Amino acid sequence: MKAIIIEEERFAELLILIKARCTEPDQFTAQAAQDLGLSQEQLTRLLHAMFRTFNYEFVRWAQSHGASCVR
Repeated sequence: MKAIIIEEERFAELLILIKARCTEPDQFTAQAAQDLGLSQEQLTRLLHAMFRTFNYEFVRWAQSHGASCVR
């Protein structure tokens, strides 16, 4: 098994990149939202809520491995 070491600054950078990607609708989420009858605002709110859940679990996992994850 390989060990990957990531500096906390890079960890924070990774979360920023993931947030930017996860909170902007792509063609698949936009189509699914349209199929479900969701407005653009509803889709945006849903994507942000989903990212908050992901962020919470990801940071909690990182903290359990010794990261401070404090801004």
